[in-house]
Amino acid sequence: MRKNYLLHSRLLLGGKMESIHFADHDVEILHETTIHAKTGEFLSVIGPSGSGKTTLLNCLSGLVKPTSGEVYIDGQCIQSLSAQKLAQLRRTTISTIFQSYNLLPALNVLDNVILPLRLNHQRISKVNVETLLGDLNFKASLSQFPSQLSGGEQQKVAIARTLVMHAKIIFADEPTGALDSMSREVIFQQLRELANNGVCIIMVTHDIEQAARTDRALILSDGHIVSEVERPSVDQLFTQMDSIRG
Repeated sequence: MRKNYLLHSRLLLGGKMESIHFADHDVEILHETTIHAKTGEFLSVIGPSGSGKTTLLNCLSGLVKPTSGEVYIDGQCIQSLSAQKLAQLRRTTISTIFQSYNLLPALNVLDNVILPLRLNHQRISKVNVETLLGDLNFKASLSQFPSQLSGGEQQKVAIARTLVMHAKIIFADEPTGALDSMSREVIFQQLRELANNGVCIIMVTHDIEQAARTDRALILSDGHIVSEVERPSVDQLFTQMDSIRG
């Protein structure tokens, strides 16, 4: 049964990244970027390639520390957490769907999916994993290894690994980018259902049509959030993107 966080709708994530630089280069990637999200909210982040979308997601999820600024998750400033506390937060509160999958090559499909549960000493059910992967339209065997899977099937394994955690916040970096149209819709509906049940979803995407089906769209350009659209439409988002491109 999925946990329902909608009973206490509140600010779940807040971040103000005043700046972030590459360590070896004096190049500012994000500047004066502020974001907030509530329980049960589905946010999309769109913008041209190189605008800082993935960097923003990495800052919000604690994978990258902003040069200046703070990120709060569930009332905690993650920059002030110890490595142990941050690891605990990642095991219990947040989860990330990586664009590059980040599967462990030495583990088969089943072991990759249940890895977060093992690390958190939670109950493991192979039947539940099989059901979840079936819901994601996964066609390969649970005994296969990542190298034996297509990019699309690897993406589904990465998504399943995130969904088994029942996290309060899911950061998704192009979660449907490697999938066919049918699987893209299946995955999007899974995320939409999670948001409807109280999970906060922050999704980076190039898919304007999917972004138009989220609760709020953030348009990023050159490290700035230049626009924020509530209940966006496809036409609104295309107009915003065209204005950025000039």
